Amino acid sequence: MSEYQKAKRIVKQMRMGKAQAREVGSRAFRAEMEGGRPDLALKCAKDFKLSDDNVTEAATGLFLELIRRARFDKALEIARSYNLAHGGDQASAALSAASNVDYDGGEPLEQIRRLARKASSARLEASEADEAIELIRSAGKARATDDKIRGRSVLLPETGDLWLTGDLHGNLDNLNRFVSLADLDNNPDRILVIQEIVHSRLITADNRDLSFVAIMEAVRLQARYPGRVYYLLGNHDLAVHIDRELVKGGKYLNRYLFRGMAYMYRDRYEAVLLEYRKFIEAMPAALIAPAAGVFMAHSTPKRAYVPSLSQTFLAEEAAEKPLRKQRAINALVNGRDYAPETADAFADQMECDVFVCGHTPTNKGWRIPNRRHLILDSQHNQAHYVTFDLARRYTSSEEISAGLARVNPEAVSEDIASEDLM
Repeated sequence: MSEYQKAKRIVKQMRMGKAQAREVGSRAFRAEMEGGRPDLALKCAKDFKLSDDNVTEAATGLFLELIRRARFDKALEIARSYNLAHGGDQASAALSAASNVDYDGGEPLEQIRRLARKASSARLEASEADEAIELIRSAGKARATDDKIRGRSVLLPETGDLWLTGDLHGNLDNLNRFVSLADLDNNPDRILVIQEIVHSRLITADNRDLSFVAIMEAVRLQARYPGRVYYLLGNHDLAVHIDRELVKGGKYLNRYLFRGMAYMYRDRYEAVLLEYRKFIEAMPAALIAPAAGVFMAHSTPKRAYVPSLSQTFLAEEAAEKPLRKQRAINALVNGRDYAPETADAFADQMECDVFVCGHTPTNKGWRIPNRRHLILDSQHNQAHYVTFDLARRYTSSEEISAGLARVNPEAVSEDIASEDLM
């Protein structure tokens, strides 16, 4: 009598519950596998409702036994029935070994060879997805231990200098140029701030947005330079986090982003997206340079929301609720009120003199709408960034604009009015 049959009899005679039956079945499963009977081990895995890993292990063993017997048609049936092409390293190795047999198995063997190629591709995609997930987690852990972070804000030191971009919207070239210019390795007191990389201006012909390539480069920078590179929350990041679709110029931005991620990570893209949404949850909504009197956020709020925001709110109250429930943060990253009286009122609230923001596209790469705001745009050929001394006091946008510079001085001008992502 097989171990499988013994286990079935014991469970029936003793009227075991599910947990006890599973334990008996698990021992029988292991005995059948060690005894070279994967067909019976597979029955154990299925009848006793063992784990998916047990099912795959037994199916893989049965597949190899059928290959050994040159039962290619039956082996193909097992490989397809139990999805061995996505069954993990052991199943992939079995398919690879089967594809290298040196005798003709006809069409079934050719189909097995195709499955082996698919398994190799799936293994690569899974590896890339796992690497992305691990990198996002590493950057998140590094950020969590940063003593400059206060709730949903970052309180910057009073020494060193800061480099800040405007919206990048998938422009990996501009991001790389900016990082190269900043030369963090040779400037240990320098801090970089980047913002709104998600949702590329350029969508592929089959409606894919590949801005996640640039996002991962930004995440990699944060993991490499903890406490020196900050990824600032934008309204597009918030839309991805809460799964709120944005439609600009007939473009469904989240939909195209998810298609791009599916192209990059195949059936693992949702796992990567989930990890990235967790990462967005803890993105800082603002950076404050107290000695310089400079407040940096993706934008500033409309007048009605000014009283709801303050340094204390960002550092304490804003950390008590999830991002999706933060109306004041939503107002901060989505607002676009540049009236002088609104800017003055917000300056009083935030105890700062100058605001450096993104959010508003501008063809020349920067804009000064009032004496307090400097707007940056870094998504196109006229992309600009700004640098300033964290120890020096700035009292106007004109004063801080002395630190403006082009990301790519050799680029020709272009009109971006039709590409207004906002």
